[in-house]
Amino acid sequence: MPRKYNAYLTVYLSLVFGIVLSLLFVLIEGAATGAARAQSELVADLGLDSVFAEYNREVLNQYELFFIDTSYGGVNGGIGMTESHLAEYMDYNMNPDKDLMLFGESTLLGLCCPYLEIEEASYASDEDCMVWKTQAVQYMKAVYGGDIMDTVKEHIDTVQENGWMDRDVAGELLEQKKAFEQALSEKGIVEFGAESAEGFSYGHISGLFDKIVGGGLLALVLPEGESVSGAVADSGVLFSERKRNGLINRGAGVHEGAKKPDGILDELIYDRYLMKMCGCYGNPKQEGRLQYQIEYILCGSDSDAANLRRSVELLFALRAAANLTSLFADSEKKSEVELVAEGICWLLAVPEFTDALAFILSSVWALAESAADVHHLLCGGKVPLMKKGDEWRTGLTGIFGGSLYGEDKETAGLTYENYLQIFLGVMNRDVKAARSLDIVEMDIRGTDGNAQFRIDRCIDYLNVNFGFQDTGGHDFVFRKKMCYES
Repeated sequence: MPRKYNAYLTVYLSLVFGIVLSLLFVLIEGAATGAARAQSELVADLGLDSVFAEYNREVLNQYELFFIDTSYGGVNGGIGMTESHLAEYMDYNMNPDKDLMLFGESTLLGLCCPYLEIEEASYASDEDCMVWKTQAVQYMKAVYGGDIMDTVKEHIDTVQENGWMDRDVAGELLEQKKAFEQALSEKGIVEFGAESAEGFSYGHISGLFDKIVGGGLLALVLPEGESVSGAVADSGVLFSERKRNGLINRGAGVHEGAKKPDGILDELIYDRYLMKMCGCYGNPKQEGRLQYQIEYILCGSDSDAANLRRSVELLFALRAAANLTSLFADSEKKSEVELVAEGICWLLAVPEFTDALAFILSSVWALAESAADVHHLLCGGKVPLMKKGDEWRTGLTGIFGGSLYGEDKETAGLTYENYLQIFLGVMNRDVKAARSLDIVEMDIRGTDGNAQFRIDRCIDYLNVNFGFQDTGGHDFVFRKKMCYES
C-alpha cells in the first residue's frame, strides 16, 4: 500500500515565499526609486552650485559682488545660455563615467533630465538697479556694520534745511549788481571806480565778481601745477542710455528673502560703497576708463574734464550759499560790510543805496571765500559746512588787496570726498544708480574677455523647474531656488 505524505509545509512555504519575494521586490523597487530621487536632487544641487560658481571674476575683484554674466564673455547673452550650462553640468553629474563605459553598458538607475526650465532670474538692473544695490548695501553692512552714516546724514540735513543746494548766490548777486548799476546810471553817476582812503571801491567789487564768475572757475581754483585727466567715457552704448530707450533685460527683481535697501540711511550706505569702489579727483581710479568716476555719477558728461568742471561749479555754489549764511550770522563781519558799503555809497553820493551795496559786498565776499574754499579742498584740505570767524580764509582787506585765496591755514571740517558724498546723498536715486552701473560696465569692458559686458545680463538668483526620469519610467518633478547670500 502506497505511503501518504502531508504536504502542508511545502504549500505553506510556497505561499510565504511568494509573499516574501513580493515584499522583497517592492523594497528593491522602493530603494531604486528613492535612490533615483536622491540622485536627481543631488544632480540638481550640484548643477546649480556649478552654475553659481561661474560668477564674473572681474565684478568680484573690482566691486566685491557676485553676479553671473550670462554672456560668459561672448557677444550675446541671456538666460538660455545659463540654462545650457546648467544642462551640461547636470548631464555630467548624472553620468560621471560616461566616457569610460563599455559599448552597450548602462548604469543601474539610468537617470535622465528631459525637462529643464529656468522660470525666474534676477538681473542686476532689475527694479531700477535695486538688485545690484541690495548686494552692495549688504556687503557694506557686513564689512562696516549697519550704523556708519549718521554724520553724513547730519551734513545732508544741514544742507537741505538751509536750502543751499537750491540757492544761486552768483545769480542773485548778478541781478542785484545790474539793478545797483542801473540806479547809479539813472542818477548820472558813471564813474564807479573812485577809491576811498582805505582802498575800497565799487569798481574793485565789480571786477572781483567778474574775475570769479566770468572766467573759467576750474582754472581759477585748480591747484598750481595740477593737470586734469583727459579720459573720456566708453564709446559703446552704456547702461543708462539703454535703460532710457527701454533696451535692457528685465527679470524677477529682488528675490524673496533678500533685504532691499530701505530709507535714507541705506541709500547713504550705498553712497559710501560708491565712494569706496570708484575714483574721483584727488583719488583717481587709474585703471578705470574714467578716472573721476564719482564726478561722472554726479554730472553724467562723457569726459573727466567736463565732469570735474561741473562738480567744481556745484561745490562752489554750495560753499557760496553756506558762506553767505555764515557771514550774515556773524555780527562782526556784518558790521564790517555795512561800514565799507556806507563809505563807498558816501563816495558815490548815494547813501540811500547802502543796504543794496551791503548785500552785493557780502555776496562778493562769500564768493571769494568760496573760491578759496574750493581751491583748498582740491589741494586736499578741509572746510567746515558752517564757518565761524577764525575759520574764514579771506577778509575784506585781503580780497581788495588781490589775495583771493587768503590765509593757507588748516581747519577741521569736510574733505572734497566728503562734499562729493553729500552731493550723492541729495541727487536723484534712480539717476545715481543707473550712472553707477555705467561705471561698472566701463571698468569691466576694459578687462580681458569682457569687451561686450553688459550689467543687465548679470544675474544673482535663479528659480528652476526640473523634470527627471529613471529607467523604470518614474518621473521626479521639483523646483529649486538659489541665490548668492546677501
